[in-house]
Amino acid sequence: MQVEGFRYRSGVKKTHVKDFYFYKAKREKYSARSVYKLKNIQEKYKLISRGNRVLDLGASPGSWTEYLVELIGKTGLLVALDERDLSITAKAKIKKRGCDFLFFQQSIFEPLPKKLAALQFDCVVSDLAPLTSGPKLVDSARSLELVNRAFDIAQAQLKVGGHFVVKLFQSPDSVETAKSWEKAFKLAKLYKPPSTHKESKEIYFVGRHLLP
Repeated sequence: MQVEGFRYRSGVKKTHVKDFYFYKAKREKYSARSVYKLKNIQEKYKLISRGNRVLDLGASPGSWTEYLVELIGKTGLLVALDERDLSITAKAKIKKRGCDFLFFQQSIFEPLPKKLAALQFDCVVSDLAPLTSGPKLVDSARSLELVNRAFDIAQAQLKVGGHFVVKLFQSPDSVETAKSWEKAFKLAKLYKPPSTHKESKEIYFVGRHLLP
């Protein structure tokens, strides 16, 4: 692998670092600066195309969702899932784009709705993270539980040849977990987008072309 029972963090207010990407998101009217992480990944790996079906896990407040509807266009389908609702900005952009869109307000640990479970996707993305509780071992365990659930959903919902993107926090356990996923894809990488804060331990697993 090359390096290129709890609530999760998606949709939870937190202190923003007002850097270049923070102000860029404001100017370009995205709900959060995190959109540029997905943009970096898309520009490098070209995972999503017009007309694709995409599943967005942990979508709130909606910056990834806003960008995804731009990528898939009116002929695509976007399904988003989160415990918290999307922002007003995200809802307005989705409506304006006019693509097929479904939103399920629930935890990813709950059974998937039948309507969602019956669908197959070209790409599954997840920017979820656990709320930090203090003890590093506890936070690490919660993070791994979350990303493993995202991977399980991706395996069940992806088409053969589909792609998977999920956020990890760098640690020996997370790297080993990512390595265990390699065999499921034709190409697998760990990638830190340039828009990620330098001091951040965030890194993304990118799995391209799910194998039969």
